[in-house]
Amino acid sequence: MHRRRLRLALPLTATVAVAAGLCAGLGVAGTPAHAQPARGPGGGWQSYLEQPRSSNVKAVSATVLSGTVSNARGLTADGHGNTTLTVTPADGPATVLLDYGVDVEGMPYLGVASSTGASPSVSLAFTEAKGYLRTPGSSTLAAASAAGATSLSVQPGTSRSPLTFAAGDTVTVGSPTETGTIVSVSGATLNLKSPLADAHPAGAAVTSTPGAVTGDSAFQARQVAVPVTATGTLTSGLMGGFRFEAITLTTPGTLVLTGAGVQFGDGYLATASDYQGYFLSSSNAFNTMYYDGAYTEQTDMQPAGVGGAAQPSVLDGAKRDRAIWSGDLKIEGQGIADTLGTNGDNYVKQSLLTLITATRQGNGLNADTLGRNGPYSNSYSSWTLDAATTYYRNTGDTAFAQQILPWLEGDLSYDATLTDSTGLIVTGPRISTTSGGYDWDFYDGAKTGVVTAFNDLYYQALRDVAYIEAHVGNTSKAAAYNQTADHVRDAINANLLNPATGTYYLSESDHTTFAQDANALSVLFGVAPAAKVPGILSAMKTLWGPHGSEPFSGTTYSNLISPYITAYEVEADYLAGDTADAERLTHLTWDQMIDRDNPFFTGTMWENIGPDGTATESRTSLAHGWASGPTSIMTSYVLGIQPADPGYQTFTVAPEFGSLRWAEGAVPTPYGRIFVRWTKAGPFFSVTVAVPAGTTASITVPGGRHITLPGGPHGTERTFTG
Repeated sequence: MHRRRLRLALPLTATVAVAAGLCAGLGVAGTPAHAQPARGPGGGWQSYLEQPRSSNVKAVSATVLSGTVSNARGLTADGHGNTTLTVTPADGPATVLLDYGVDVEGMPYLGVASSTGASPSVSLAFTEAKGYLRTPGSSTLAAASAAGATSLSVQPGTSRSPLTFAAGDTVTVGSPTETGTIVSVSGATLNLKSPLADAHPAGAAVTSTPGAVTGDSAFQARQVAVPVTATGTLTSGLMGGFRFEAITLTTPGTLVLTGAGVQFGDGYLATASDYQGYFLSSSNAFNTMYYDGAYTEQTDMQPAGVGGAAQPSVLDGAKRDRAIWSGDLKIEGQGIADTLGTNGDNYVKQSLLTLITATRQGNGLNADTLGRNGPYSNSYSSWTLDAATTYYRNTGDTAFAQQILPWLEGDLSYDATLTDSTGLIVTGPRISTTSGGYDWDFYDGAKTGVVTAFNDLYYQALRDVAYIEAHVGNTSKAAAYNQTADHVRDAINANLLNPATGTYYLSESDHTTFAQDANALSVLFGVAPAAKVPGILSAMKTLWGPHGSEPFSGTTYSNLISPYITAYEVEADYLAGDTADAERLTHLTWDQMIDRDNPFFTGTMWENIGPDGTATESRTSLAHGWASGPTSIMTSYVLGIQPADPGYQTFTVAPEFGSLRWAEGAVPTPYGRIFVRWTKAGPFFSVTVAVPAGTTASITVPGGRHITLPGGPHGTERTFTG
């Protein structure tokens, strides 16, 4: 987070109260101190929590998709009685779809009362969006098929692209085409209801609709076959994030179920008492974003012992990749600190140590654990460093800072070897190397040469390490890193700032593409000259559409909207005092994610968004940590609370009122909770700040008045009005 610019002074009145232990202590159960009665449409802050109230999660609704299913509602939280699935040769598979209302994860289970039929088998398919369940079949004939044939032999599927033909499908064969109905599927053989009229050669296309009930796409199986071998409880093993579960009896007979559900696992199931920080305001949308972002982060918090992990971890997504990624961790770490405090600290710390201490010192930093613990790119190496610095700012964990400092210094030494004569980093085309130009938009490939966003991150990494060095007593090293950072900033502005437009090029070789990340990070990190900031932010709005900002102009790069990069643009707007645009972009991007009527709603935040506002493909993660930016934004900008010295020993409070009438909340710190409440009515305002004992607040209120308020030995609360 970044310090604020001050505004013009305004006359104030103030009242002061000193309360012993006012903000002391973390992990207070129930409503946080100072929380007010319900005011907004959503009620008190606890009413916004999306997560299940119990670890034994039941569906909120059940729908029959095909075949014969009686009393489907019996499988829901408020249902009663057994549910029976029946399959006969005439009517095909019986499928019931469970909707859990929001993303869940863990161990799905079935309660089996009885079954009939030879070796009955149940298929469980999992998806975050209902629209991904039915997948049209597609293959080619493995051998020629004669006229009159009643079966087709098709090319088999693979683990990444399985066959999805299903009984009851309408199948289309060959060219010229003819259609038929699939009676049953056995491996790669499709048995037809009626014989073919024509002969078709090997290689002829075979397609079907609507396709089998399959799960969505991830790196792990999303459809599981469960043999019914006994009565009692059947489980299918751990399953990453999903909202919908399709239960299909695939073999002739009956299956009587006493219930179904999920034993929540794989994530952190927080209760209201686990929240050490909170946020509430006059904006129902902002309140929902804060808690949906928090739940997103919690679905990504993998406890020790899950998936063989020795330490707790913060992953990128509940469904996929289910790996530690430093870019995601940068966003998640701040949100977890703001909401869970010490309950989440070790998850963040151990994730950072996993990445950093496995790195060879003197090289770029590891940035992910996707199939390996290794590097990804130059930019992600910098995000690892920045995420570690954020953790230190939040916790004041000096032992952690001293432990990782040799790796951070080595990272900057390595980065220096990548620079050209101007002092700017040059990246190459390779992936999985800390000199490579891959980035958050992996689907676009590498960005090579002198890239603005990568050098913004290099500049920030230098400032980060200077911050740590200064606070552990290495003042001469801090000065040297700051001097290098000054040179990098000047070189970026001399070589990558378009003098005609006052905006930043994507790279030294690409002066045509206007890049959201290059310009947002230049403002946010303080690279951009102050006089250029309004023009940069205004130019960035040319990328905005009805569902958020496209990340690049032109057609060279993907137009998928990135909530990850957009969060940095929103921060840049707030930092520059452009509150109206910060709010507008937040609503454009995240309102659709919190809309319960949206077919992609999961109660969590989405990895990316198509320009039309949809999650474009089934592999898209709909519970992705890097999209949870509004959680920390509400704390850092709407409430205005940010750490200055490590652990909030000194901190800033500079609330941005915008269109809101009031906001309040608390942030946990090692010294106790900071509380801020403000109200606004026309030109009048009131700002209340509670400062924990042993800390000092630097407060900026409307009009730019700057106040220093020590917490003293017992904690201090003061209200400013104007």
